[in-house]
Amino acid sequence: MNVLAIETATACVSVALKKGETVYEHSVRDVAARAETVLELLQSLCAETGTGIGAIDVIAFGRGPGSFTGLRVAAAVAQGLAYPRDLPVIPVSSLAALAQEAPGRRVLAALDARRDEVYYGCFRRAANGLVVPDGCERVGPPSGVSCGAAVDSAVGSGVDQYADHFPPALVQVRDPGRGPTARAVLALGVEAYDRGAWVRACDALPVYLRDDVAKARL
Repeated sequence: MNVLAIETATACVSVALKKGETVYEHSVRDVAARAETVLELLQSLCAETGTGIGAIDVIAFGRGPGSFTGLRVAAAVAQGLAYPRDLPVIPVSSLAALAQEAPGRRVLAALDARRDEVYYGCFRRAANGLVVPDGCERVGPPSGVSCGAAVDSAVGSGVDQYADHFPPALVQVRDPGRGPTARAVLALGVEAYDRGAWVRACDALPVYLRDDVAKARL
């Protein structure tokens, strides 16, 4: 089974492909998320692996929260590739993808939400090595972020951008420079597919968390 993953919630745009037991990933940093960028990376990835678009069986994408434009790009590309062949699509939390590659068993993942706020979620690592949510994902001021218990690491652009405003206990475990990746979306997506947590292309939608702004941009 060939599984494609797309992550465009931040300025790092990446795609990954699981072909058999091997995972390949192409990414580019510090770019505006555009459909053209994703498709160029996908074309390069397919050429490297000798895999045609028609050979993809499942598509996972970072459904957010994150950049509004980036989330729409990821969802649109996933829908566009999946719809003609009615492929299963797996929406994966971009905060979970961020937490997946962070060190430790309990992780706070936070992305810059602008307006002096962050998108954040708390996660714990299960026995299979994959993270699972420990509470709801939220948006709010960094000073009010709490996981209810000690965490081993705090990661993401939200922590990096607003470190001076986070509770000291979280700043002390900050692991800077991390972001969500397609490789992490892929790992979480494969597990979700195995337990039947996939949707059809028409239901593959972004999750903004900040609905007031999202609706204003529609």
